[in-house]
Amino acid sequence: MDFHEALSNKAEPVELTRGDSSYFSKPQLGLDPRLFRNNHIVPSVRNAVLASLFGHLNNKYNAAESWSHVWLAGSGVSHQWAAEREPADLDCLIGINYEQFRMSNPNYRGFSDKEVASMLNEGFRNELQEDTKNFLGSFELTFYVNVQSDITKIKPYAAYSLTDDDWTVEPVQSSAEHRQDWDLKVNRDRMMALDILSRYTQALNKLQAAQNDAMRVNAEREIFLAATQGTALFEDIHQGRKSAFSEAGEGYSDFANYRWQANKDSGVIPALRKLKDLTDESKKATEVSTYGVELPSADVLIRRAMIRE
Repeated sequence: MDFHEALSNKAEPVELTRGDSSYFSKPQLGLDPRLFRNNHIVPSVRNAVLASLFGHLNNKYNAAESWSHVWLAGSGVSHQWAAEREPADLDCLIGINYEQFRMSNPNYRGFSDKEVASMLNEGFRNELQEDTKNFLGSFELTFYVNVQSDITKIKPYAAYSLTDDDWTVEPVQSSAEHRQDWDLKVNRDRMMALDILSRYTQALNKLQAAQNDAMRVNAEREIFLAATQGTALFEDIHQGRKSAFSEAGEGYSDFANYRWQANKDSGVIPALRKLKDLTDESKKATEVSTYGVELPSADVLIRRAMIRE
């Protein structure tokens, strides 16, 4: 089974529906009462997050508490926590003391800071976050390591240190303002996404109505082209937001963050993410069909080789 066929087998309708970004929501007077009391994290929440994180890390690495600093960050710990979505977003960011990590885990002494961060994030995605999609019955808890260890340098909305049990960046009551020049740029994203989704839907209809192999092959190729373009647009918007929350970006007030949030609010991001997920799942299915296993990425192969040295 080739990739085009695998993608066509997994293809399903994808629609653009209104999203749920808290970025444009009205700031609340207080913080989320499920997380905070008297401006401090609820002890049981703090303990549960740390138990999930360190249960995962200490199963794979040595002395995780000695080389990590843990924060809750983003809109979930700001005054803009009341987005209309269930479960609510909750972001856990981990700062790494890379020198201490290598001292505690000598098998990884040849890894760069970026390689360590990538390895940890891959473990979170593949092994931890499936179990925290409905954390405490209220939150989708995600974990992420920034290569930059000092969280203030990525300019977060707010950041509460679970390690210190105190604020590193206190939240302020602020609202995002719509800017006409930014909205014009975001509207171009929306029009492009609508065009991609229209062609994807037309190709899916052609596939379902195909009466011979030639018609089916043509439809499969059109699905592939639309899904690939949708994935590329998603990655462009997503990478921009990652750059916004870097030392070189402007954080909350960066256009790339506004672009992400506005496209999330309009439904563009969820729709494009669906096309990306379909593409990724099809790639895995093709590898399993061809080789009997899902192939590891080049980064994984390099890390494995370095560990064996």
